[in-house]
Amino acid sequence: MRDIFSDLYNKVLSFFVNQTPHDETKAVAMNRLKTVLMQDRVGFSERAMQMLKEELVSTISKYMEIDEEKFDLEINAQDNCTVLNLAIPVTRAKTDEEIDEAIKEQAIKTQAKAQEIVEELEELIKERAAVLAGVSEETQEELAQEEQEETPQEEESEEEEVQEENKEETKKTKVKEN
Repeated sequence: MRDIFSDLYNKVLSFFVNQTPHDETKAVAMNRLKTVLMQDRVGFSERAMQMLKEELVSTISKYMEIDEEKFDLEINAQDNCTVLNLAIPVTRAKTDEEIDEAIKEQAIKTQAKAQEIVEELEELIKERAAVLAGVSEETQEELAQEEQEETPQEEESEEEEVQEENKEETKKTKVKEN
């Protein structure tokens, strides 16, 4: 009799108590499985899903503070269409100044990344050209050293050009003010 009351008590109590860690793990696993199955039906890879999520977080973060850990992205197939569901917990909206600063930071990062890509491509082109021309590795290293020695001079001339442009802009501004 005591076992019956104990079981009944535990069942009633389970309605008011949070899930056990095992149940939470099971729910997470089931959610992941559903996501994988849905991606397979829709034809959207896990990599593409992750890249989309990162881009959305990056874009939305420029305008609002969000809780990235609770950001949820789902793609579902319904009838003859695909539905994208987003759950984005917003902490607060950013001010215009914060938005402008975020946009500037992103532009700087994009420019730096583009510069890295250009430099990598230049190196690859030089290597391929050298291979096609039959130039030895020692000659390639000598050419690379010569380029590095020329670079500071080029940078100085670029800095001088920028200073000249700034002077011209200042003169134009003063003329307009008068």
